Amino acid sequence: MFDYCLKIQLPTPIIRGMTNFAHPVFLLIVSFPLFANALTDTILQGQLVTASTAITSSRNEFELGFFSPGNKNSTRSSYLGVWYRRVSEPTVVWVANRDYPLTDSSAALTIAADGNLVIVVGRVSYMLSNISSSGNTSATLSDSGNLVLTDRRSGDLLWQSFDYPSDTLLPGMKLGHDKRNGKTWSLSAWKSKEDPGRGVFSVEVDPQGTNQFFILQGFQKYWSSGIWDGQSFSSIPEWNSYYNYSYVTNDNESYFTYSLINPRVTSRFVLDVSGQLQQLTWLETAGLWALLWSQPRERCDINPYCGAFGACNPSTIQCQCLPGFQLNNLGNWNAGDMSGGCGRKAPLQCGHDSEVKGQKDQFLRVSKVRLPANSTVLSQVRSVGDCQSACFSDCSCSAYTYDGNDSNGCSIWHEELLNVVQLKDDDLEGRDFYLRLAASEFLSEGKDSRIKRWKWIILALGVPVTLLATASFFYWLRRRNSQNKGTNFTLSKQNKSTRAH
Repeated sequence: MFDYCLKIQLPTPIIRGMTNFAHPVFLLIVSFPLFANALTDTILQGQLVTASTAITSSRNEFELGFFSPGNKNSTRSSYLGVWYRRVSEPTVVWVANRDYPLTDSSAALTIAADGNLVIVVGRVSYMLSNISSSGNTSATLSDSGNLVLTDRRSGDLLWQSFDYPSDTLLPGMKLGHDKRNGKTWSLSAWKSKEDPGRGVFSVEVDPQGTNQFFILQGFQKYWSSGIWDGQSFSSIPEWNSYYNYSYVTNDNESYFTYSLINPRVTSRFVLDVSGQLQQLTWLETAGLWALLWSQPRERCDINPYCGAFGACNPSTIQCQCLPGFQLNNLGNWNAGDMSGGCGRKAPLQCGHDSEVKGQKDQFLRVSKVRLPANSTVLSQVRSVGDCQSACFSDCSCSAYTYDGNDSNGCSIWHEELLNVVQLKDDDLEGRDFYLRLAASEFLSEGKDSRIKRWKWIILALGVPVTLLATASFFYWLRRRNSQNKGTNFTLSKQNKSTRAH
């Protein structure tokens, strides 16, 4: 017989990648215990945070302890988390063991002999931190909501919860990359309102250094913030003066962060389970979270909601293929997943040294749309004819547009067209672009038009001819009946005359 202790290192939050949503704010149903003997804001070696104890930040802004999401009738799993202390609506901002629910009520948070933060369940230890130290450490919950592990002798920061966000970005947290150690600060949504495990949606700063961030669904980019212009992101015009937003890029780090101008305001960013990024502010008098803004606002803004060569109608939230294209997967489309997009009905002739009846690829005008994303501007092109020629000479060019009133008048798109939005006829933002199609599409269109035209001609001629024939028939029938009645009367008179003689 011998004693043993199994240690499990909880993995750091790793983004697994980045298109029926629209729940701006949901009420999080969480069960918090009533703590009889809350600790201070700090845990020392030998002290425990259990199901009946917690630590509270020095000004009572945040609390750390064990909680159980869901209603009382659900399976009772517990998690170690941080939530607002002063907010009456239970609101969790960080979860330590989000993918490892605990079912043993004896679970406790403590500091191990080696100085690391651990959750102990019987003889099993779940490691939150993995640092090397003298062992003389302490963990403090700050009024920013950050749980920090420090060396008590030197005061050095050894580990902090802000480096491992859940679904919430608090003031002072970072969204980005640490270039020195490869660390990524990112958000990932809960699986559901009752399950804090990592869901399919995440938020991550572009690792290519374009100074923007994406919402992703799995590995698929779903929405872009647009480029940071020094004050805001182009796709988030709702920034307001209550906050200081900044985007920092240097040799060591690249990240977005924000701070509060008024420290008495309680505000947070959260990635909702629906995949919508929201900024919320707590209204104490109303007792609720007020939604300041959310992105994407509409499904048509999701990248790419309708997939390649699909167009989204914001009025109906329906997708349709662009002219000359057809669905790639009808089953998925009917099931509501339209991200598979559309494929060409006929391949382009460009690059294949072939022509259809002597005709090359042609361009079809598509009107009153919000232009596709990711265009390439040809600033040296100064006329619509040259813009068309530039696209035509490039077999990878799928479409072009030209605006003579714009200094960057000529724009072209390569390969797939994404995020086309069909606007109303009276929408002043509506633009036109020219879609490259195979010549056969225009030939079939012309044939269909001729057939339709002949159908109308036949219909136009056939209706009056039919009416005239019908009228003539009834006229002949009436005359015939009248003649028959006259003959019978004469014969009757003759018969009576014959019998009289």
